[in-house]
Amino acid sequence: MKIIYKGFKLAVFITVCTFLLQHYCLPVVQAANDISDRGNIAKEKRASAKRKDSKRFISIDFNNVDINVFIKFISELTGKNFVVDNKVKGKVTVISPSKISLKEAYRVFESVLEVHGYAAVRAGKVIKIIPSPEARTKNIETLLQGKTDFPEDKIITQIIPLKYANASEIKKLFTPLISKSSVILDYSPTNMLIVTDFQSNIMRLTRILKAIDVTGIGHEISVIPLEFADAEKLVKILSSVFQPKKAARKGASERTITFISDERTNTIVLLASEVDGLRVKSLISMLDKPTPKDKGKIRVYYLEHATAEDLAAVLQAQTPGKGKAPPKGGKAPLLSGQATITADKATNSLIIMADNEDYQVLEEIIKKLDIPRAMVFIESLIMEVNTNKDFKLGTEWKAFGEAHHNERDGAAGGGFSGDEATALAGLATSGTLPSGFSLGVFGETINISGIQFPTIAAIIEVYKKDKDVQIISTPQLLTTDNEEAVIYVGKNIPFQTRSTAEGGVETYSSFEYRDVGTTLKITPQISYDGMVRLAISQEVTKLESTIDFRPTTLKRTIDTTVIVDDNSTVVIGGLIDDKFTETETKVPLLGDIPLLGWLFKSRKKEREKTNLYVFLTPHVINNKADAENLYKKKKEHIDEIGKGSIKMYKTNNNANSSISPKPDER
Repeated sequence: MKIIYKGFKLAVFITVCTFLLQHYCLPVVQAANDISDRGNIAKEKRASAKRKDSKRFISIDFNNVDINVFIKFISELTGKNFVVDNKVKGKVTVISPSKISLKEAYRVFESVLEVHGYAAVRAGKVIKIIPSPEARTKNIETLLQGKTDFPEDKIITQIIPLKYANASEIKKLFTPLISKSSVILDYSPTNMLIVTDFQSNIMRLTRILKAIDVTGIGHEISVIPLEFADAEKLVKILSSVFQPKKAARKGASERTITFISDERTNTIVLLASEVDGLRVKSLISMLDKPTPKDKGKIRVYYLEHATAEDLAAVLQAQTPGKGKAPPKGGKAPLLSGQATITADKATNSLIIMADNEDYQVLEEIIKKLDIPRAMVFIESLIMEVNTNKDFKLGTEWKAFGEAHHNERDGAAGGGFSGDEATALAGLATSGTLPSGFSLGVFGETINISGIQFPTIAAIIEVYKKDKDVQIISTPQLLTTDNEEAVIYVGKNIPFQTRSTAEGGVETYSSFEYRDVGTTLKITPQISYDGMVRLAISQEVTKLESTIDFRPTTLKRTIDTTVIVDDNSTVVIGGLIDDKFTETETKVPLLGDIPLLGWLFKSRKKEREKTNLYVFLTPHVINNKADAENLYKKKKEHIDEIGKGSIKMYKTNNNANSSISPKPDER
């Protein structure tokens, strides 16, 4: 019976388990499988939707619409849930001529929010749209050191570890590069930066940091003034001593030191760490010492052409002197402050005390300045011409507007004492030189009254016996380029300056001797194109009368500057002397009878006006060959004068004919 009872209980248990398995467990498993299948189906649907969205392109084109309308459009487009703060207001304009994907559209949405001062902050399944300053304190995404291929305009917090740069220094550098509402912190124990800003701006900062977070950052800049040593030379020594050594192991940073010399202030700019900077400054202080007196090298340079005193002044101006810097904004000196240059007038040499490098610079300058200078030989003629004389200068002269530099005709210039328009018109048509004319330039021949004279000497030869022409002086000057030449021809006349009388009798008189005659001062300056600039000072003093040691003089002066071609002639005129003369003609003996003598004599008063002309012809002498050619021309002209024949040409409308002056033609 017991065995039958146990078998019955086992059968009942199996029956109950089978019932429960069929009615309860299988439906639960099936339901679980159904749920799993539905989840997979949902995932597949979402993946399919994402694939469709990635292939979906839209156009965004809004013109001054409310920002909330734009937010709603993006929400419907992307399926994202937005919670919009009441402070979010404004108008939006978005122009997109080409279609973009939904992912790109969301980035455009974040950029629009950033432009208007708002940010999108994710909070669970929703996205909050709030003002940017408030977003910094919300639960925003934090990144360590990951890279983002496409940075978004959303606010994140980025932790940036630094390798070489100092976190506090980089913070000072980056603070102006972030917005006022953004946050940047430095954490010194781990040398890190913590930045909260828009992701796109943080990516920009990391790119900048990549360029500056290298070896050498953290060095200090020092400016070291020098008293005795030359900055440029000392930098060469320091650079050779502190050459950067290669790192002992791979990845170890190099200790670099940078030197820059400032010649203008004679200072050294040093870029180095604090430790290296102390070592460099210590070495500089030991090297910045005055040169020992027994180490100075003295040399003597003998000049060939230049004047020692003048050249020494020029060279010494290039040395600022010991411990002195050049003026602010001036150029750096060519030499250090230790070079000294002294001129020895007796031997026309320079005594130079300088080191080898300074002397090489000085020697190069001296060679360029110690060159032969060109000379100028100036022929001049000073003459007075009676205004009644038919003395016409230059029948082919041209007025101002028609003058050309390359023509060998004359070109009128200067001022007139009367109406300039009338004077110029008369000059251009008739060629007559009006009274008061001040300046004119001829070509290589001089045209007077239709006769072309080859030289000033020819004019002298022709007019030396003319009673209406008085040749006052014919000086010839030879001077160096840019040096003044002076010539004086005249007398030294006593002038009574004071007299003392006692009892009606003159007991004491003082006299002062003054020059009365012709003084000509000329300073020529030769230009690169062969033109000659003449600074002319002309003074002619004549003794008019003398009464009791009180002479009366007539002084006429000219001070002017002209530019003329080589071998061309310039004439200066217009200094007119107006005087009256009285002549008496009588029959001998009968003309001396009182009262009745007037029947046998007569008196005549005449007015005489003379015009002073100065002719100048410069000849540039650049070398020995020019001097020889000028000598040959002068000798040939003297020979022609000796033969009594001077080649001159009379100008007419048809042809030029050669003539020789005759006494009756003068």
